Amino acid sequence: MNKLFLPAKVPNEGARRLAAWFLSRPPISARAALASVGVDFSKLDRMVSGELLPGADDRWCITLATGDSVAVRDWSVAARGRWGDPVPTRMYRRAA
Repeated sequence: MNKLFLPAKVPNEGARRLAAWFLSRPPISARAALASVGVDFSKLDRMVSGELLPGADDRWCITLATGDSVAVRDWSVAARGRWGDPVPTRMYRRAA
């Protein structure tokens, strides 16, 4: 089984939210959800470490796979916390 290694510095908010989402789910279902959109474990590890910044298509697919836990814009902003800090849930409003 592969382990998710977190670097000392959080590279961006997308990496922080993706790691928190992945670690809060059962490993098999989290891997299956990401694999369904083309993100394997090595790609996940590189995104969380900051070595790989996902492109626009990958960002959108990750947003769909995580149920909006990781938004497209999160990859472009600085981290709003450290590893292990609580990640606030988002409340979206639906258009009428």
